[in-house]
Amino acid sequence: MKINTKELFLIPNLLSILRLILLIPLCYLILYKFDTQNSVIILIMILIYITDLSDGYIARRFNQVSETGKIIDPLADKISVTVIAILVFIKGLLPLWFLIIVLLRDILILFFGLKLEKKTGKVLMSNYPGKIAVLGIGIVLLLNLMQISVITEFISYFYYIILILIIYSSYLYFKRYKQTIGETIDGNH
Repeated sequence: MKINTKELFLIPNLLSILRLILLIPLCYLILYKFDTQNSVIILIMILIYITDLSDGYIARRFNQVSETGKIIDPLADKISVTVIAILVFIKGLLPLWFLIIVLLRDILILFFGLKLEKKTGKVLMSNYPGKIAVLGIGIVLLLNLMQISVITEFISYFYYIILILIIYSSYLYFKRYKQTIGETIDGNH
């Protein structure tokens, strides 16, 4: 796993780095200036999610897919989701079981991703249900911070929908992981 410093300056990779930088003011605002109507917190979270959704599209659209981006983008995604989920939990707006599932999912994907890269030199791209699950997690975290009473009444349903997406996308990820490991083992004999 090697990061090419020249590739860091490709627009998609800069967006991934920006996503991490935006976490700094977001952490400060949520921890020390939290207000359910704080439009700056909402704006920063929306910017984080826009960079998440746009970096991959820009990379593919403008032929800027890079090995560095394959490392930085998912890492920035996992760090962003983890940090925001912990912050929302600290504020008492997220159930512990949901936080644990989000953290466990990311830890397992990171662990198996590193293991796969070490054994095969390959990095698994995220799957579509996984992207939907992460988007859903982001929306739930944002809605929790907004504390809109009408939505708050139904938020538990969103948790279970996202839980199903997490389970399904994790199943697909680990299935591809096993196939990739199997192909490498078969190819080495």
